[in-house]
Amino acid sequence: MLAAGAGVAFAFGRFRTGALLVLAAGLADVMDGAVARADDRGSPFGAFMDSVVDRYSEAAYLTGLIYYYAAARDSLMALLVVLVLSGSVFVSYTKARAESQIDECKIGIMERPERVKLLALGYLVGGYGALVALLLLALLSHFTALQRIFYTRARLAAARRKR
Repeated sequence: MLAAGAGVAFAFGRFRTGALLVLAAGLADVMDGAVARADDRGSPFGAFMDSVVDRYSEAAYLTGLIYYYAAARDSLMALLVVLVLSGSVFVSYTKARAESQIDECKIGIMERPERVKLLALGYLVGGYGALVALLLLALLSHFTALQRIFYTRARLAAARRKR
């Protein structure tokens, strides 16, 4: 709900409110997982659902930004947010696909917590801070996906050589 609220705030140009809601949603996400593990209530399905909700959350607030920039006819910023959204999807997807082939793929410089903090910081600063945050998010998210691709390739090649 907090992420959806962030999306609505962003869609109406309430950038600082949106940024604060993004941070609150990120904090709530960290807390619910920690509480579930501490109470020994974590489960594989719970972890799966947490990941799915994370994707919907990012899509919600990034869609709010896309809507705002599209309505403002700022196609460059709208495109930049689309690149951030696609980067976010590929960071998640490359990890999931890698972990279907290798035991784990926890590498990369722009995982979700870093993306949440950078986006929120950029919109709290405002102005060029938002532009810089979006540029960094677009570049570093796709770079993280590439890191995971090359890491997985190397791990799979090493496993083939061991046979």
